[in-house]
Amino acid sequence: MKHTILEIYEEDHGCEGLSPGEELMDMAFVRDEDGTEHWMRIPDRVGKHLDRGDVFETE
Repeated sequence: MKHTILEIYEEDHGCEGLSPGEELMDMAFVRDEDGTEHWMRIPDRVGKHLDRGDVFETE
């Protein structure tokens, strides 16, 4: 499914940081190709290359 980024935020882990083995994630408000809008978590390794208006695909 294709998703269009409407907003994207990096999560703030504050002084707690990440747990061992936990992957850094971003929160994205997206519009799916069927018009549905919702928040979803995406890996930072993907999100750091995306900006508002970009389209990305998930399985």
